[in-house]
Amino acid sequence: MTNSVRAVVLDLDGTLVNSTIDFRKMKEKMISYLVSKGADPSDLSPTETNVVIISKSERMLREKGLSDADMKVVMSRVEEFMNEGEMESLDNTTAIEGAKEACHRLKAMGYTTVILTRGHHRYAEEALRKTRMLEYFDYVLGREETPKPKPYPEALQHVADLLKVELRELVFVGDHPIDHTCAQGASVRFVAVQTGATKAEAWKEAGCTEVIKTVAELPDYLSRSGPGWSFSATPTFL
Repeated sequence: MTNSVRAVVLDLDGTLVNSTIDFRKMKEKMISYLVSKGADPSDLSPTETNVVIISKSERMLREKGLSDADMKVVMSRVEEFMNEGEMESLDNTTAIEGAKEACHRLKAMGYTTVILTRGHHRYAEEALRKTRMLEYFDYVLGREETPKPKPYPEALQHVADLLKVELRELVFVGDHPIDHTCAQGASVRFVAVQTGATKAEAWKEAGCTEVIKTVAELPDYLSRSGPGWSFSATPTFL
């Protein structure tokens, strides 16, 4: 193991696997249902993230007087739409090139490895099993298994508590701004990959200081980064 990192926390879709989830279809189903419960259709769009759609809808429905009990039922159904969309995609899920080898090397280097995803646990586990990477992870945490899911910093605090390590001893790797936001909120080191929709220039504009092309480069990158990393480190774009 190198530097002060004790655990590597990885996102799943776009970071380790090529996701084939039809997010637009999923979101359209969610929005249609939420509108039927009283949400304003003019304020919801399938181009927004699930986080934004759910947050907006919850606020709107509470303003309309929905009780806590009714809200729980609505959000449970929304969760089912997400679960269904994820599970439907599994047949076409593939590993990002070099991901399996990278995970194997991270374990050999002595790191504790954790999946932290906004997908639900069963989907994440099945995606990892299908791509033959499940054996390389000590923990797989879906959106329902942390106090709050990404992008809330509580997700990473939960990981640190679970592993009994300090936040500064984690490094979080992901492909989406949600991952970066989560890491920033928790003051956790973040390494971005470019295998999702967010590319190098966008990461730079977002203030992300460590960017690699793919997770395949991660073991070597962590070996090279050495001790003494801090948030004032010189930006690195590979």
